[in-house]
Amino acid sequence: MKHSFLIALCSLMLSVSVSAQETFRSVADAMRRLPAMPTVAQISSEQAKENYSNGQLATFKASAELSMLYVNSEYSALTVRMQNARQKQAQRGQTAMQQYNKNVDAGLMPSPQEMMQIVMSSGIDLEKASEQQIMDVVAGSVSKKWGISKDEYLKIVTMVQRSEKQAEAYMKANHPDLYNRLYAANAGYTPQEDESEDSRNERFGQIGDELQALQEQIVAAENKYRHPAELTEDKEWSNSTEGKQVETIETALWERVEQWTRGLDAKVAEVPYPGWWTEQRKKENALVDQWNSREAKKWMESPEAYQRELKALFDKVAALETENEQLNAQGKADNILYLMNKQKTLMFINQLMQLTVPYEDALAFPNQEHYEETGTTSFGKG
Repeated sequence: MKHSFLIALCSLMLSVSVSAQETFRSVADAMRRLPAMPTVAQISSEQAKENYSNGQLATFKASAELSMLYVNSEYSALTVRMQNARQKQAQRGQTAMQQYNKNVDAGLMPSPQEMMQIVMSSGIDLEKASEQQIMDVVAGSVSKKWGISKDEYLKIVTMVQRSEKQAEAYMKANHPDLYNRLYAANAGYTPQEDESEDSRNERFGQIGDELQALQEQIVAAENKYRHPAELTEDKEWSNSTEGKQVETIETALWERVEQWTRGLDAKVAEVPYPGWWTEQRKKENALVDQWNSREAKKWMESPEAYQRELKALFDKVAALETENEQLNAQGKADNILYLMNKQKTLMFINQLMQLTVPYEDALAFPNQEHYEETGTTSFGKG
């Protein structure tokens, strides 16, 4: 009893810890929660950087990291579903072949060898021939085995495609012996949907190809991207025009402070700096802001362009991911091509942390901090 209680308690703790942080279960979900890139103001001071980093970006990164656990679990589950789908497909193929052989044995269908000979002797190109052309070629052979004319055979086949009940009634009334032969050969057989004939397959295949192309484009974008530090010239504050101006102001300011302190009352422990000191420091900080603003804009160019490119590519992935799910809902579940596409989209979820690279690089801007504008001195005489 105690052992069961502990297991339940551990499970509860795990559940709470996991639910405390949201997990991205789709690329579309992640893209909806992708934060905006930091602004120039948000990378111009260490405090602003910290505030930004601890906000939506931190939440996104935590969710992206946790999503990797979901991907591992979901990928394994999808692999099992694909194995089951392939097994069912193989079973359908075996059942269909067994049924076809029963019709061959009953003299109702040409054997595979006969079928190939019929098609080959017709002179049609199998790679270019339409389904209707192949049916027309085979119709002559099958109609003879059925004991009816080719036109009558094609009429019945067309009727079956429109309404099986109508075709069955027609054959009972007009070809009772043929109906009985077909019924006997196919007794107990339940036609199963052939996944290869799924009307969604073409689009499922296109989605898979487009996802693969997007993966290649993302890799190409990663390879060509360069960190802003590689693209900018000397960013040392001390070498800039503003930095040199501030140095000149600072030198003069502290010379004035030295003169000012000589006249202080030795009995006063702490004396606030005078207004002219604050005024000069504000001039310096205006130059700091000027440098930060100009250089931050240059610094942001590369990360912003990279972020736009990555976002556009992942948005396309999200759109294909959504379409894949919508298409799946329009027919039989667990189409193999659908499952393959879903596995591909999971791999994109695993790459969501790549989206945070331009954000981190933007925050790496070597900003210049403000100088203190207020203060006190204890340089009294004595």
